[in-house]
Amino acid sequence: MRRARHHTTRPRHRIPVVACLAISSLLVVAAPAAELRRSPYLMAPRPQGMTVLWRTDDSVRHTAVLRYGRDPDKLDMVVQARENLRHFPGCRDWQADLRDLEPDTLYFYAVECDRAVLCGADDRHCFRTAPLPGTRRPLRFLTLGDSGSNRPRPDPIEAVLAEKGPIESIGVRNGFRIWNKGRPLDGIVLLGDNAYPAGTDEQYQASFFNVYADELACTPVWPCTGNHDIDDAFRHIFPVAGRGLSGGVKSNSPYYYAADIGQLHLVVLDPWRTWLNETPDPGHAPWRKQVAWLESDLAATEQPWIVVAQHFPLYCGGDYHSDDEPLTQVRRQLLPIFDRFGVDLSLAGHDHTFQRTYLLHGLAGPSDTYDPAVHRKSPSDGRTAPITKRRGRDGGTVHVVSGMGGGSRRAEKFAHPAMVPIDGALGTSRPGNLVIEIDGDRLTRTLVDMEGRETDRFTLVHEQHDAP
Repeated sequence: MRRARHHTTRPRHRIPVVACLAISSLLVVAAPAAELRRSPYLMAPRPQGMTVLWRTDDSVRHTAVLRYGRDPDKLDMVVQARENLRHFPGCRDWQADLRDLEPDTLYFYAVECDRAVLCGADDRHCFRTAPLPGTRRPLRFLTLGDSGSNRPRPDPIEAVLAEKGPIESIGVRNGFRIWNKGRPLDGIVLLGDNAYPAGTDEQYQASFFNVYADELACTPVWPCTGNHDIDDAFRHIFPVAGRGLSGGVKSNSPYYYAADIGQLHLVVLDPWRTWLNETPDPGHAPWRKQVAWLESDLAATEQPWIVVAQHFPLYCGGDYHSDDEPLTQVRRQLLPIFDRFGVDLSLAGHDHTFQRTYLLHGLAGPSDTYDPAVHRKSPSDGRTAPITKRRGRDGGTVHVVSGMGGGSRRAEKFAHPAMVPIDGALGTSRPGNLVIEIDGDRLTRTLVDMEGRETDRFTLVHEQHDAP
């Protein structure tokens, strides 16, 4: 008789609950934390909104949001960020579009990824929405021309140790901070050549984002291309400018666009990537499209002040001369439009100096055709007495060359007779940058050097007309 088999169950080895929790904790700790690769920067301010952009490494796994509110200790609103098209390897670019905000109102924000705050929730990370178009309130803008000189170089250690201080672009920034004393800005306007030598993403990080991180955390940027923007990085770094979010006629181009801020109509142009980078032919289709857009935009605006920014000066007599190509061609294309629509101020870089004209109208030819009796619309240089201008068609334009944001080339002479003398010359090579302030019928432009001193200043006012 067979014995019945007794089936026994082997005992299971159970992991204590405490050990499970410990292993779980280790897994959480081991998860990579998101790293901020590019500090937040602001674009496209409007009365009801703002766009905030930033960059992380590629370790974000779950959520990316922007928290915001009127108190840095109470960020009670939140919006999900979206990832922009991946273009640069090893990183992720994020964009948060804020809507339904109050005009001309201060907000604070914090960047949060995977529930970890990467920056913000403090007084430094904030922005003010734009005032409604046409609203009179003081505006202040920093303009940076050819500022991209802070870049890696293969200098030997002996040359590095022999240098007595940082590169001039750092001094230019510090001079502005000394002069400005922390006062808020309504924007930073770039005049091109923002990152040398080729405008790559890495060069933008070193030349612009690293240098002006404090300002960019609370000030919207209005970018402009220059002839050193050879790489395709620009349109991926500044993706929202041409969408018409801030007013003006929508261009659908990241390279040229318009905006309305209070009483200012700002226009940014691009003769480089849409024209001269490809061909000297002024009939080039993309350029003709931009010119047509410019005319339609200026015809539509009712703003009191019109400022146009682009890289190539219409008048220049320093390291470059506007009697030479391509500046002659740029002047032929743009001057009739500026004159017809009464552009108040034309800003450019390219020449690593500072020069400014009198209030000019109709000077289409070379410098030797300049006749003060014909081309000057005001006898004043704007220092001791304001330059008075009639608004609208044929009122004249002040043209400014400001390309010393990254240092200067120490031009030996300045040779355009339409320029206002500065320290006995028709320009200056002293590095610095410009601040533009608008308040009602008055526009003031100040040149600030690396020590925070005002080296030139002029005031432009609109004529007052008696009511009929």
